[in-house]
Amino acid sequence: MRATRVIYVENDPALRGIMTSLLQDSDEIELILATGLAHEALDPEAIRLADVALIDLALGSGQMNGIDLGLAMRKSNDNIGIVIHSQYALDTVARSVPPAALIGWSTLPKSGDMFIEDVVRVLRETAKGFTSVPSSPSREDRSPLERMTMRQRAVMGMTAAGINPQEIARRLAISHDAVRQDLSAAYRVLVPDVQPEDDLRLRAVFTYLELTRQDDAEDGL
Repeated sequence: MRATRVIYVENDPALRGIMTSLLQDSDEIELILATGLAHEALDPEAIRLADVALIDLALGSGQMNGIDLGLAMRKSNDNIGIVIHSQYALDTVARSVPPAALIGWSTLPKSGDMFIEDVVRVLRETAKGFTSVPSSPSREDRSPLERMTMRQRAVMGMTAAGINPQEIARRLAISHDAVRQDLSAAYRVLVPDVQPEDDLRLRAVFTYLELTRQDDAEDGL
């Protein structure tokens, strides 16, 4: 039985060191790359060789998030399995990945109760095309913030902070056109009833700030 070839991407160096050691100790895993940087994980040769990638959802400021990284990897190797590893709400994957592309995507919660055997099992099953992703609530049942992708929320957050689109593009390592597209999509969610006399950007920013305040207040309960 051939070992499953894995790319591991984790922002936290301490966790990356621990998990790297555990994966290397497993006879069922061949770790071909471990890094905390998205651009290093996009190494074409590593992606070509890999069966599956274990990716942190939040890769830190100035980098694409784990979901976008997984989608980018799929463009180079459409057979690579993607496992998103996070302590955050993992139903984000179901909202962000097109349904037709979800085959071979799985999620893995970061938990102190998780054994390396569980991680290895999920990696090997996902490499074979198994999918395990929490379902997403219907669109009508979700708040405007929940209907936005992580990148759209990041773009809106920086826009609300007064950062211009060119600087947003630089910080997120995406094109200016991608920023404009994310803003347009976010505006449609935040201001569905736009009127001709409205300042769309201003209304969207005010709505976004109000929603994030409500979200923070609920989290504090």
